[in-house]
Amino acid sequence: MNRKQFKLILGLSAVVLAMILFFLGISKVEDIMEYHAMADYEEDDDEEEEITLNEGELLINGKVCRYDAAVRNYLIIGTDVSGNYGDENPAEYRGNMADVLLLVVLNRSDNNYAVLEIDRNTVMKVPMMNADGTVNARSKMQICTAHWYGGNPKMSSENTVNAVSELLGGLPIEGYYELNMDSIEQLNHAIGGVTVTVEGDFSEVDPTLIEGQDITLNDKQAYNYIHARMEVGDGTNEARMARQEAYIKSFLNKLMERTEEDKSFPNVIYKEMKEVAVTDMTGNDFSRVLNRVSQGENLGTITFEGKHVIGQLINDDVDHQEFYIDDDSYYKVMDKLFQLCPVNE
Repeated sequence: MNRKQFKLILGLSAVVLAMILFFLGISKVEDIMEYHAMADYEEDDDEEEEITLNEGELLINGKVCRYDAAVRNYLIIGTDVSGNYGDENPAEYRGNMADVLLLVVLNRSDNNYAVLEIDRNTVMKVPMMNADGTVNARSKMQICTAHWYGGNPKMSSENTVNAVSELLGGLPIEGYYELNMDSIEQLNHAIGGVTVTVEGDFSEVDPTLIEGQDITLNDKQAYNYIHARMEVGDGTNEARMARQEAYIKSFLNKLMERTEEDKSFPNVIYKEMKEVAVTDMTGNDFSRVLNRVSQGENLGTITFEGKHVIGQLINDDVDHQEFYIDDDSYYKVMDKLFQLCPVNE
């Protein structure tokens, strides 16, 4: 990941994209390699103007700012099952969608932490990683598509990390942990059940999930709660993604509680999920971070304000959700999390 340089792109080429997607949300992709050839993208150019950042600096709304050096950042990624995840042939591989993006911001000076929830439909110039790990182009589209790119699941996660880092002005991300939503039963079992307030009418899917009630989900209920869509409430993918985010946040809260009770518990979770998780963190890394977090105060979840619109950034003649971050909100949130200090020009 290049956290030091941010390029102002000068060249632009456009061609037509053909894909099959879910209603009001980007979803299944028939051929990610075809998308690479047909997306609107901007090629990187060695002769482009560059803004060089020093260590401890971010590029915020076009201005260089220093930030709190005590902060460390860890990205949690929740993916769907729309790609050929696990395919070991780089020529045929395509990633999933990053439906859940939660950045845990840990201040090592007091171990207090906050969670930045990033809307999966946030529009940005998404890096398009090739199967060999290089990035030659970026495309203006929703950040969830970053996981499409790369030659294997690890590279898809790394490209997603790169996208989040670039969205946040070049913010270093010290670790990531990615789980596919297909692993939810195993995750739920490992933690001993997660408590949620049931959102939506599940009567056609699972009558035990009663709308509005607080329920500690068993493994089967957790699967239904995370995966069911068409037969629940308004049937939209957005409603399902909201349930997924709520589940993950509740899981994290319980994980902190269990870690506070038993400092070895993170190792239990890490080992039980090792075969299905994609991460650059070792078991010791995972345990060390969670034990720090469990000693601090949860400062809550924060999100960017902005505007949701329906658009066709992806040229498939289908309308999709797009989220544009408000510049003022972007600065305020980044300042709250990282104590920005503009560098004098």
